[in-house]
Amino acid sequence: MLDALDVHRALLAREVPHEVVRLPRLVLSADEIPEAMGLPASRCVAVRLYLADDDKPVAVIVRAGELPHPGAVLAAAGARSLRAARPEVVNAITDFAAPLVCPVLLPESVIVLADSCVGHTDVVYAPTGDGGTALGIASRWLLTSSRASVAELCSPDSPTVDLADDVPGSAHLGARMPGRITDRTPRLP
Repeated sequence: MLDALDVHRALLAREVPHEVVRLPRLVLSADEIPEAMGLPASRCVAVRLYLADDDKPVAVIVRAGELPHPGAVLAAAGARSLRAARPEVVNAITDFAAPLVCPVLLPESVIVLADSCVGHTDVVYAPTGDGGTALGIASRWLLTSSRASVAELCSPDSPTVDLADDVPGSAHLGARMPGRITDRTPRLP
C-alpha cells in the first residue's frame, strides 16, 4: 500500500510544492481530516472512486464530506452507467487504503475528475493513504498533479444520491457527515 512517504517522494520528484503534516489524531477516512485539523470542510478534499460502464475506474475529487451528483459524473466521464467501487476494488486499483485515497498518485488507467469547488481555496489538505498525516498543497498544484479534469460535480442546489447505499461494505458508507450530504439526499415520501 502507498503512504505519505510515497506521496512526498513523488511530488518532490515532480518539483511540486507541498507539505506533509502530522495530524493531531488518527483519522479513518478523508472526511475526518477537517475535524482533526480544525479546518472547514471546504479546505479538505476526498477521493470517491466509481466504476463507469464496463468497470472503467473514475476517481472524483470533492470537498471532504461531499458526494458528487451522479448525473454530473456520468456527463463528465462520458459514461452511461456508474456505480460506487467496493473498498477492496478501491484498494486494488489505487494501492491506497479505500477511505484515505490520495488524489496525486492515481494510476494512468483511472479517469480523474475534480469538482470545480476544489479550486475555490488556495491551499487544500488531502489524505495521504496514512491516517496520521495529510497533504497540504495549493489547489492548482493538486489539480495539475492529479491530472484532473475540472467540472461542476457537486452543485449545492442539486440533490445527490449516494450510490454506495446499494453496495454493502462500500467505502462511502462511513463518509456521511451530518448537515452536509444528508441534507441534500432526496428522501422518499
